[in-house]
Amino acid sequence: MQQLDLGPDFDPGERSDILPCRHDESITRQVKPTISLLSDLDIDHPDILLQHQIQPLDYKTGLVFRSAIESIRGTFIASSTTGRENLVADVLENLKNRKKIIEYKHTSNEARYDFEIEVMKAYYGYIEVKGGEGNSINISTRPLSANEFGIWCHLDGAIVNQPARSARSIINRVTNELMRSEKRVDFIIYKDILCGTRTRPCPKYIGNEASMGLKTAPDIFLLPKNIPTLQEPNPDVFRIDELYLPRYILDLFDVSTEELFKHIWNIHVSLLRTDKGKYKRHVRIVHQQHIVEEWSSKSWSKQ
Repeated sequence: MQQLDLGPDFDPGERSDILPCRHDESITRQVKPTISLLSDLDIDHPDILLQHQIQPLDYKTGLVFRSAIESIRGTFIASSTTGRENLVADVLENLKNRKKIIEYKHTSNEARYDFEIEVMKAYYGYIEVKGGEGNSINISTRPLSANEFGIWCHLDGAIVNQPARSARSIINRVTNELMRSEKRVDFIIYKDILCGTRTRPCPKYIGNEASMGLKTAPDIFLLPKNIPTLQEPNPDVFRIDELYLPRYILDLFDVSTEELFKHIWNIHVSLLRTDKGKYKRHVRIVHQQHIVEEWSSKSWSKQ
């Protein structure tokens, strides 16, 4: 089994996919040939470069190719961030129109979270929007006024990385922040524009796996209510009926009570004491009453 690099404290063990969807192989296998084509244009197709007033000699040694890639990457990141936040804003606008929430505010330019939601009077939820690689998970803040705080993750990065790999990386970082920085996150949402398309068919919709598109309901991962401590090493995980925003969002996507089990995942986090007086973080992910994956961090000394 391939060992994944999920951070300095990750101790990989036996695991299964924690998300059932996979990128279509007929699409992902086109990535490497595309890389080869673009990387070797100056050698294999210099005539094409000359047709566009690009000197083959300057393509690599003059950093023309590298500069173009970095410029495209910067433009892509900026447009992806906007697209991700627009998708979440559309969901919140629909919730507002259905009178499930009172109001919402886009706050990414002024706070370390992206959306403030007034769910009801004196009850506030907050959502931070992230990409699928997990590297920026710690760049967010749970406001003191938060009754609910969640992270909405878009697994729309490189399709050579399967959704389960990205989800595992994010969960690892979120639970590490929970234990080491005492930063509580109540739920994680996974949904983006690739869900339910030919690129990433959704197995929850038998017969319509690649055609649901934006109608595809998200996967919701519920986290512990409290930070694991020596006094409470195995805190309870939230139930879906104890949080408003996750259930409202699933309702918006027409997920019935009978179908909730397909979309709900529980992340159990425990504080374990080792024989040498150190501690470990143990993560167990449960879906449809089955443990689909679990792992332990490397040990550390608790102050």
